[in-house]
This record gives sequence, C-alpha cells and structure tokens, in this order.
Amino acid sequence: MLSYFGPHQDVPSDSLHLAYSTDGLHWSTLADGQPAYQLTGMGTNHIRDPFLFRKNDGTYVYIATDWTLSINDSNYWNNPSSKIFVADSTDLITFTNPRLITLTNLPGPGATPMHAWAPEAYYDPDRKLYAIIWSGNDTTGANHIYVSYTEDFITIVNPTPDVLFDPGYSVIDATITQWNGRNYLFFKDETDSSGSALTGSGKDIQIARSSTLALDPATFTRWSPDYITRGSTQSSRRATEGPFVIKDPRQSRWYLFADYYLNGGVFGCWSTTDLDADPGSWTELPSAQYRFPSGVRHANAVRVTQAELDAIIAHY
Repeated sequence: MLSYFGPHQDVPSDSLHLAYSTDGLHWSTLADGQPAYQLTGMGTNHIRDPFLFRKNDGTYVYIATDWTLSINDSNYWNNPSSKIFVADSTDLITFTNPRLITLTNLPGPGATPMHAWAPEAYYDPDRKLYAIIWSGNDTTGANHIYVSYTEDFITIVNPTPDVLFDPGYSVIDATITQWNGRNYLFFKDETDSSGSALTGSGKDIQIARSSTLALDPATFTRWSPDYITRGSTQSSRRATEGPFVIKDPRQSRWYLFADYYLNGGVFGCWSTTDLDADPGSWTELPSAQYRFPSGVRHANAVRVTQAELDAIIAHY
C-alpha cells in the first residue's frame, strides 16, 4: 500500500491518499485519487508526508507532518509545528483517534519552534519501544535527523529528542531499511553548496548505515559522498527528496523511489542488488518500467496481506 499526499496546497491534497501494487513498481490509485482520510476539526486540517506503519499487535498507526497551523507553504514558515499528526487503523479503511503529539521541547531558529518534518516509525528491538525518526531544525537553522521513542504513540519517552544522524551538514527526509542485521538510512542532503568535498552540491539522496538493528543515536555513518539518484553523473543535481525503499521478497533486489520535488508530483526509481555497493552504482529505471499515481508527493509503502488488500480494494 502506497501512502502519499497530493501536489496542490488545499486540504484534499494535504490528506492521506492510497494506492496499491502487487509488484512494488506499478501502482494503482484508490478512491479515484480522492483522499482516503481527510482531517476535519483540527486547525486548518492540512497534514502532509503520510507514513503507515504496522505495529507489533498487527494494527496500523498513521503518522504525518503537522501542517494544521498553515494553509500554504509560505504561511507555514511563520507557523512551524513541533508536533506530528497521529491516527490509528485496524484495516487502512477506518482511521480513529486523530491527535497531535509533541516531539520536541527544543527551540528552532530565531523565535520559532523547531519543525518536525516527515516522521517515520520503526520498532527498536533493543529498547522494546517504537522509534519515530523525523527531520528537525536547530537554532542555527540546520536540519538533523532526530529520534523520539514511544510505547503507544501517545506519550514520548524522551521529550528532549536525541540526534539520530548528523553527518556534519543539513539533512532531511530519512527513511530506514533493515537488512542482514543492520540499518540502512537513506536521506536527502539539504545543503546548497557548490562542489564541497563533504556534501557535493546537495539536494539529492545519500545513504548511511549502522552496525545493528538498534536505532541508537550517532551510530550511522555515511561511507560514500556519492548520491544514489545521480548514478554515473555525480556532478549533475537531480533535485530529489522524500525517498522510500522496497525490498523485492522474491530476490536480492531493492528499489529506491524519490520525489522530483521541482516537477509537481513525479517520482524516479533506482535499483540495486547490494545495499553495501557504492551508492553511485544504483541503476536508474526508465519511466516505462514503473507507474505512479498522478501528482504523488512524498510517498511511502507498507506491506499488507492479500486478504487486507482485497478488502481495501473492495471498499475504495
């Protein structure tokens, strides 16, 4: 199941949209492209960057960037939120108990709160807690990847969040894939430098990895400055963000999808058979080999059973 928001700055776009796929490459829109869930009665009702996660009890939690203080992009910068949106679901058809939870008590730049962007959830087996990873800006305006721990997606264990990943430059939009006993963290280099030895020219997708499945702060290392989304042309910026990764269960192959954020809802796809290979060696797939819903922005995916999928398709 693909979760995403739309390309426009209205409430129907800033809502949960769903699509499905049986091969991870060709995605069919549900509900004729209309929201599967649209928030009402909470600020401006705008929510973005939806992420669906199956908890250990088999039910789902839906988390997203809180945009409820804003009505458009320019308005958001005057009203950033340190909260995220959360709702529950047993079937990805009905969503209940919509709420906002605060991820940080740290200040952002100037007199504004720190923003909490693009939250994702994972289970940390060492802590026996769920880890929410998100992008936040410190008092200088630099973005880092933070981690907040929770048992129930109601109360945060660490109100002062830990920095999960900071490579020494501004980064956002982290997503994690687990494989062979370690975590692989894909992220967007948010800098806008020119030829820096540390960052390249920024605005594309890089990768870091840790040595275990625990989501411990400061344990991820970027081992190559190469951008996955640039392939053999590392000097050419592609302007990508919002990555997510799917493992093909039938073979040793991963697909990385990333949002061409300047193109108003167009995704690219890259593939590898080895997560430890140089990031620049991933193969870009021709657009004819995959299909996305029209106008998809900042997507992610969660696996469902065939019975769940049948019920979801029948409903929508």
